[in-house]
This record gives sequence, structure tokens and C-alpha cells, in this order.
Amino acid sequence: MNTPRPFWNVPDGSECGVDLEKPFTRPMNQGNQMMKNRFIACLAVAGAASLAAPATALATAALSDDVMLTEIRADLSRYGATNLYHLYVSPSGNDANPGTVALPLRTIQRASELAKPSTTIHVAPGIYTGNIDSRASGTATERIVFISDRPGEAMVIGTGTETMWKNNGSYVDIVGFDISGPGRLGIYNAGSYTSIVGNRVHDLAVSGGCTGSGGAGILNGNYSAMGNDIIGNTVRNIGKRGGCNGVQGIYHSNLGGVIANNVVSGASAWGIHLWHAANKVTITNNTVVANGSSTMGGGIVVGSGDSPGGIVLDDTKVHNNLVFDNPRSGIEQYCYTGQACIGSRNTTMNNLVFGSARAITLKVGTDVGTVAADPKLMNYAGGDYRLKKKSPAIDAGTADGAPAYDVNHVSRPAGAGFDIGAFERPQAACAPAATSH
Repeated sequence: MNTPRPFWNVPDGSECGVDLEKPFTRPMNQGNQMMKNRFIACLAVAGAASLAAPATALATAALSDDVMLTEIRADLSRYGATNLYHLYVSPSGNDANPGTVALPLRTIQRASELAKPSTTIHVAPGIYTGNIDSRASGTATERIVFISDRPGEAMVIGTGTETMWKNNGSYVDIVGFDISGPGRLGIYNAGSYTSIVGNRVHDLAVSGGCTGSGGAGILNGNYSAMGNDIIGNTVRNIGKRGGCNGVQGIYHSNLGGVIANNVVSGASAWGIHLWHAANKVTITNNTVVANGSSTMGGGIVVGSGDSPGGIVLDDTKVHNNLVFDNPRSGIEQYCYTGQACIGSRNTTMNNLVFGSARAITLKVGTDVGTVAADPKLMNYAGGDYRLKKKSPAIDAGTADGAPAYDVNHVSRPAGAGFDIGAFERPQAACAPAATSH
């Protein structure tokens, strides 16, 4: 006797009627809302739902590391939703327009020039060629928000050898964009209290060559700034792996801030790098894989040095990070020879480090709760860095500093404890009783 299909009519599998190894190719059934919600919960296990999509949309899980940005992203829509002023940008717009829904602007640059506190800039899907230099600041209660209305579908393709998007404003959010180009910097933030959230920054060619100016997918680069967060971004292919010691995935060089739920791969040197005036930073629940080479870079390095000088890195947490297949080094504290740049109150806890010649190298203190084992990722070669059922990263994290959600807005913890890395493995949602359809 044939086993009846679940009513949503997708391939059967081990959890909730979902086959984790195959893409979904059938349209979502427009059943009642409860069943639809169960369907979405099940798809969260497979990393293949878009809560913003209509019920008739195809649910697709053709997996690459792009899945980290484009799937469960309903949480991004909350950015700027309560702002007083709204500007709209579209590839079909005109910069002489007022920036309304009916008469949108053409460029993000022009919208940034019109922005004032409590402004949300809605950017429609499409290609936006050229660099952006946003300068307006919001306030603590009236932020300026740049948001791709469909995450990952507003694509900024920069030009030249320098910065694709430079933000000079404070109290600014940059949310959900796809950013690439020939330069050495994807997003360069010089403001304070700015959040860079849910973007995909990738394939920076660093066409100007390996210079002392370095480069990064995302850079917080103003040494006197503070309070900047880098949350839930996909950063990949920043320069050539092992090609330039000064080119990093994420580079943070000021006071405070949280670096969490990011997926960083293919950076020339380090996946995540703290330096200059970095201090009191939380680096938690990131997935950092395949960065640097056997002679350069690695997963995560923290330290301070160079300008402005006199900074001792302290009160910094490196927790719950999945650091895998970074050939030279996993996690490291670094100072220039003869300098004591690391304080005594830093913590390195509950990280999974595997596949590096040097796992964890600390100048001060000892690591706690480290997992030294293959993380058992769903499809590492294919860029799917979610955790398999028997991954040693599951429930192995610490609550200290852990975010309440993962990169796909799955609640943490889903099980007995917090998972290590950017992806929390959801507990299998109970499927409805199988029924003929």
C-alpha cells in the first residue's frame, strides 16, 4: 500500500515530510493557516522558506551559501517600519521624482541625500550600479534605515578600486542588500550605533591590488566610533584566498558592538578580525569557514594595535562560533611583538574549532568548552552550513552572549541548549496527520 503524501504534497523525508537532500519543486498548498504555518515550520528545518512570499510561491531549497540570506527573513521587515518618513527607490525611477511609491527615485545615493531622522529608504529589486556615499545621521530614537524590500534582491554593484558603499552617518541601519564589485571594501561604516544586518557581501575583486590599505567585506573603520553591530550577513569571496594579508571578511576596529550570526567564507586572510581600537566586543554564533591559506590568516583573530594606540582589548567575548577548515589558524589572540594588548577579562567559550593547523592560540587566559570535532555540516562542499542531526555543535553552546535568534530567525535555543554557529537546528515540528490529496 502506498504511503499517503502529507497534504502539502512535497517529497517525503525524515522530518515533517521534508526531504533534506532534495529541492522542493511543488507549489505550497493553500490550505488553512494553521497547516500553512506548520509547513513553514517544517521548511525551517530544510532552510527553504520565505515568509514574505505568497502562499502560491514555489518553495525552493537549491542550496548554496546564498541560502543563508534569502530564506527565513521576515524579521528584516521590522526595520524602519515605524519611521515617520518613507522614500522609495526603483530601477524604473527618476532622481527628479519626490520618492513616493508612485514616483520613486532612481538611486540609493539620491535617497540618502534626502534622508533625515526617522526616514526609511525602501529599495525595490533590481541592479543599482555605482558606489554609494551615505552621510545623513539619525538619532537614538529616530534611525535612518536603508532596506531592500525583498532581501538580497536590491543589488548594489560598485565600481573602481575603493569602497562600494561608504556610510558616514550614525544611527543608521543597512538591511538586506546584495553588494559586490571590483573594489577592496564592500560596506565601510564610519558612523556610530550603526547596524549592518542581513546583507550578502560577496565577490570583491580587490582589483587595486594588495596594498597597505587592506580591505574587507564589511568594515567598521572609524577608530573613535562605537556601538556598531554586524548581524546575520553572508560575507564570501573577499579577494583571493591567501592573496593579501590585509583583506578580511569582517573587520571591526572600534569600541563595543556585536558581531553575530554571520556566515563568512573565502576571505583572503581572516574571516573576522578585531584590531586598532576594538574593545568590549561580542563575537558570537558566527559560522567562519574556509578563510585564508596555510600561510596566511584563519578564522577569528582578536587584538589591538597601530593607530590610535594605547588600546588594550578587554571584556571581549568569543563564544559559540563554528570555525572550520581555516587552514592556518582557528581562533587567535594577537599583539605585535613586545606589546601587551590583551586584557584579563576576555572570554573564549564554547566554540567549535576543527580543520586548522593551530586550533586556539591565546596570549591571556584559557579557552573553555571548546569542541574539537568535525561539525558535520549538511552539505559543506555545496555551501550548506546548517547542522546535521548528529552534529557535535548542537546544544553545545553557552547562553552567555548568545542571540535570541539564528541567521534565519529560528528561535534560540531550539533544544536543550544553544547550538554553536550561525544556524540553530530547529526541533522537528510535528507534521499534520498524513492524508490523501
